[in-house]
Amino acid sequence: DSINYAENIQNAILPSINAIEQDLGDSFVLFRPRDIVSGDFYWYASLNNKVFIAACDCTGHGVPGAFVSMTGNNLLNQIILEKKEENPGKILTQLNQGVKSAFTKGGEQGAQDGMDMVLSVLDKKNNCLEYAGANNSMIFIRNGKLEVLKGDRTSIGGDTEWDFEFQSKTIETVENDRFYMFSDGYQDQFGGVKGKKFMIKRY
Repeated sequence: DSINYAENIQNAILPSINAIEQDLGDSFVLFRPRDIVSGDFYWYASLNNKVFIAACDCTGHGVPGAFVSMTGNNLLNQIILEKKEENPGKILTQLNQGVKSAFTKGGEQGAQDGMDMVLSVLDKKNNCLEYAGANNSMIFIRNGKLEVLKGDRTSIGGDTEWDFEFQSKTIETVENDRFYMFSDGYQDQFGGVKGKKFMIKRY
């Protein structure tokens, strides 16, 4: 009963899928936690004619992962909604510092937890998408050609240095561009006759 109620709390803080679909038109969210509560979460906001959307994969599954996801969600609220930071690289840099601070007591980092993620900022007025990644990538399709947009090869929190600066990249968008953001949940599924992982290439 306790875990099931915790699911209600986690779902309550997740963004409205209807709001995302209305704002972005041809879009969808697939969110199916393995253990009732989830270490994966998504984040979304619309500010100043820009859409902020993130796909986040926290360390751990179930309850431990859900605790980390709550920390990440709260920090994104502070950095973007309260501090009004709009640059995705700077957002991830501040998020890394916030996660490390949350798990540090008396000058020692008590937990090596953190998250992999990709964050996109879609500027509707100027037709461009700016993104940054922490050990996570994004799929970009234009005119039938698929490209993997990679971020920095380090996570948020964990053993990443406090002063590490995540880099932003920008793409000028055109009509019918498609972007897919994801955790490793789908490609890490085991299946088939031999019980093998699905893997990113099949994904």
